[in-house]
Amino acid sequence: MKWIRVLGLVALTALLSIGGTYLFMEKNYEKESSKIIENELDSTLKEDEKKEFVSTVDSIRGFDNTFHAKMIDEWKSGNEPFVDNLVEEVMQQMTHQKIIAEEKESSIMITPERIDILLQMVEENKDKYEHYENYLDILKRWKKGDFSKVDHDHNVLMYIQDSSKSSRGLASGIATKEQEIYYIFHVFGKEVDEVFGSTEKQN
Repeated sequence: MKWIRVLGLVALTALLSIGGTYLFMEKNYEKESSKIIENELDSTLKEDEKKEFVSTVDSIRGFDNTFHAKMIDEWKSGNEPFVDNLVEEVMQQMTHQKIIAEEKESSIMITPERIDILLQMVEENKDKYEHYENYLDILKRWKKGDFSKVDHDHNVLMYIQDSSKSSRGLASGIATKEQEIYYIFHVFGKEVDEVFGSTEKQN
């Protein structure tokens, strides 16, 4: 009788040990499997992100318009203001770093200082500009760092300037921060980690 009890206890202990080991191994296997799946998903998402990046640089025609950029930088209150179509031109060229378009003939880097200078020029010489209200609306938003409508701004300026221009130059969207950083490096030769302003929709 004792022999049967001992044998039963040994068998029960063995079964419990085997069952416990099995459950422990199964849980570890599930954890390891989920880690592998997570790692695979992460690497797939990263690969997708890499594939999705598209340069917004117009490699055929795009260039840094240093001539007009210098004109903005050197303008002072009281100086002769730019003619109407030059205001449109330089503002449109400033949008190029932040938009997606098939063609961008030339570009001027956006800086808070350049926005301030153009804003001052337009405010002081409103009577000389047919579309001064458009300029002020755009420049005041830009001064606040609001570029959430920069693609629309570009197209408005383009039509004011010349409605017969090719539709290939129209903005079809807003560049991502990564695309803009890439654009600034390849067109203006400046390495930046951050960009001025936000393209998030404002309330």
